[in-house]
Amino acid sequence: ADAGFTHQDGFHRLPNDVNLGLGRRLHIKAAELDHLGGVQTFGYTVEEQPPPGNIDVEKAKTLGVRPSKKYGLLKCGLSVQNDDGTAEVHPHEVLATSFRPRKFAFVADHRRVPVPMAQLCRNADLMVHEATLSKEDGLDKIKMRGHSTPYRAGILGKELGCKVVALNHFAGTTVGRDHVYSRVLEAREGNQKASQIIASHDFMEVWIPRGGYNFVGSND
Repeated sequence: ADAGFTHQDGFHRLPNDVNLGLGRRLHIKAAELDHLGGVQTFGYTVEEQPPPGNIDVEKAKTLGVRPSKKYGLLKCGLSVQNDDGTAEVHPHEVLATSFRPRKFAFVADHRRVPVPMAQLCRNADLMVHEATLSKEDGLDKIKMRGHSTPYRAGILGKELGCKVVALNHFAGTTVGRDHVYSRVLEAREGNQKASQIIASHDFMEVWIPRGGYNFVGSND
């Protein structure tokens, strides 16, 4: 079956297999989080392959490569021979525009984010981070329950250059609008307008444009 489609065993294969070559469209990585003693918890990042750029056709023709399947190879970052086989043409010589690969980070339940997981999250377009507790609960409660706060989510988003921080895992038997909004305000306090802060909900979808987010201004 094609990469990324459901197989006969019923499982959906994501196109992140290292053996797919040019067909590999995703890089999925994981690192451990500090949640509770004896409870192993992981965070994940999903990053796309650098998307193909656009060919400057006139430059390519000048270098001896007329429109053909070679353009597809150049867009994917591969060098090709010119049409008469006398020289090699490199992507940077003919690409008019290039796009930054998009990255999504999911930081599951934790009381601390170890350095390896933090580094995976760096420059994520969207980082999902729990908002179970509040900074007002204090460090002892955070350690005991193994959960983090929106304030810490805001700080982490700022330190790691995340474009959007989406809060999830709101604790409490009755989580209403005021509760969620207070968590967003707490995250913004820690973030100091470095990222956009949003509250997530079940079945929520967030669109990340090609090339990732490029916000101008604050998150007000």
